[in-house]
Parts: sequence; C-alpha cells; structure tokens
Amino acid sequence: MKQYFNELPRPTFRWMRVNHQELDVPQSPQLKKVSVAERHEGSVEVRFYEGSEVPAVPDFTGASPETLNQALAGGNVNCGITVREGQKASVWLHYTVSEAVPDLVGQLHIQAGKNSVLQVFTLFDGDAPAGLVNLLHYVEAGENASVTISKVQVHGNRVRHIDQRLTRDGKGSRVKFVSAEVGGHQTLVYCRTELNHDESVFESRSMYLGDEDQLFDYSYWVPNQGCKTHTDILTTGALMGKSRKFFRGTIDFLRGGKKAVGSEEDTCLLLNKGVHSISVPLLLCKEDDVVGNHASSSGQVDPDMLFYLMSRGFSEAGARLVIVESNIRPVIDQLGDETLANKALQAVREKMQFCSRKGNCDEQCTKRLPDLN
Repeated sequence: MKQYFNELPRPTFRWMRVNHQELDVPQSPQLKKVSVAERHEGSVEVRFYEGSEVPAVPDFTGASPETLNQALAGGNVNCGITVREGQKASVWLHYTVSEAVPDLVGQLHIQAGKNSVLQVFTLFDGDAPAGLVNLLHYVEAGENASVTISKVQVHGNRVRHIDQRLTRDGKGSRVKFVSAEVGGHQTLVYCRTELNHDESVFESRSMYLGDEDQLFDYSYWVPNQGCKTHTDILTTGALMGKSRKFFRGTIDFLRGGKKAVGSEEDTCLLLNKGVHSISVPLLLCKEDDVVGNHASSSGQVDPDMLFYLMSRGFSEAGARLVIVESNIRPVIDQLGDETLANKALQAVREKMQFCSRKGNCDEQCTKRLPDLN
C-alpha cells in the first residue's frame, strides 16, 4: 500500500510527478520505553512526558496525515523545553535507534518566552531493520525570541526518518533550523512556518549526502502575512550511487504582508550517473510590496576544478571530497556545536571514502582531465 508524503500546497501538473512523494506505508511502530540522553545549560525546563502536549492545528497535515496523527498521539520520545521571558539556555538531546528499540515516535515541544534565547542541539544515530523515527517539532516563539535548532542525522541505512516541523512566531521573533542529513534510508522533512507577526524571521540551512538508494525529500511552506518578515531557505548537498533528492519550497506572500522578503535556494552536486535531483522552488504572491527570490542548480563536478586540485597533489577521491565539503561546509559551520559539526564531517568523509572504494563516483569528469604526467 502506498502513501503520499510532503505534498505541495499548490499542486502543479500531475504529469511532472513532483507534487508529492509516494512511498510504502510503514508498519505500525512498536513503541518501547526508551531514554533520550539530555543535558542543558542555563535557565530552562526540560521534561519528558507521556501523551501529548501539542494541539492539532487546522490546515497542518505534516509529512502526511497518517504520520502527523501518529506523532500527535504522543510516543516514546516526547520532550518539552521551556525558556522563560528574558532567559538564555542551551539543550542537547541524543536519539538512538537500536534493534532493541527500533521505533522512536514523539514530540519536541519548544516554548520560548519574550526576549529569550534558546539553542537546541539534536543528534540522531543508530540503526535497526525497518527502523522508524517520527518526530514532530512544535515551536512557539514569543515576541523577540530567538530559537535555533541544530540537527545531525547519521542513522544506518535501514531507518526511515520523518522530521515534521510547525513554527508559530511572535513579533520580531527569529526561528532557525540547521540540519545535516547524512544517514538513513529515507529522510523526509516537512516544515511549515507561519510568519503572521511583523518583523519575524525564519531561516533554514540544510545539507545532505546521498549514496546507494537513499532518498532525501524536503518540503517547506512559509506563509507570510506580517509586515517586514524575512524568509531564507538554503538546501545543498551531493548525490552518489542511485540516490534521490526532492526539494519543494513554497514561500507564500499573503495579502497584508507588506515589505516581506523571501528567498529560497537549492543546490545539488551530481557525482555520478543514475542519481535523481528534482527541485520545485515556488513563490506565491497576493501582495505587491514584497521581494521574492528563488534559485535552483544541479550539475556534475567541474572538471577544471578537479584538475586544479589534482595538479596540486590531491588524489581524485581527495579532490572530490574537497569539492563536496566546500559545498556543504557553510551549513555545517552554522550548527553551533563543535562535537555535532565533527560528527557530521566524519560521516561525510567516511561515506565519500567508502564510495570511492566502491567506484561509485562517475568517471566522466576524469576522462576529460588533461594528462597530469
């Protein structure tokens, strides 16, 4: 049985096959008790709870209605984080899939009071046959609050990872997601951020590295109704083997959202034949006094760049790694935690080295290189 994931809010022509992602319905999760490793700094309340704290929101369907309802019901990794007005705090959470506990389902409910500053760092790792992670982020940012959520995902190749995000803004608030997606068999990210209040800001920085038959599917929907709001979305990465990436970004300038600014960019390096990259950056507009920018690019490694690096002592595999790292490093550098950044870089380097040993990278660029001898 198939199910639709990450549907576009405004579908385009069906024959283009970009309106949604169609995947098999996973088995019902086995929600065994599990502990999430946690530590924190500053004045913050961190609690793990049963049931649900997150309300159902009209018109928010998540990655799919079924996965959203699953997360809304609560699960085995429900966590609430609250920072009071004017406080500053940091929280680290570590989610691990294992054969003993293959399914992690639940909520991350973040409440940031007026003028507060909160950083949340999350690490997802581990592997299990038919493993599942389904986490619903519900972020409530008060007036002038700043919330940054940094994530590194390095699961094994048997896990379906579903990341659902809903953000409610306050006047002058700033919410930022920084994500490094390297592992997993299928990674689905659905984000809806409502900028209903004046001068609120939403930023997203995401990187990925695909191999074999991995799938990465990103979907963003950002309605702008407040005045002088700002949206900035960047997704960048590289594909090898037979991996696939889909990007659906929708910045929706609604009536009344004057002087709003929105931009979205998707960049993909295609490291061999057989990979698949689809990008649909959409701008919808009902307001005149706005600025919208969207861009998408995909292509093979520049043979001149590869030759330049190899002529200075790099092997072909090393040169490719340098090029890939230069593409994704701006995202990794914004994670804000050295340990998380190092885990992401290590996972990228190990995957690139493994793929070079398998011969996954395309020889097309190398054949066009001048003779270095």
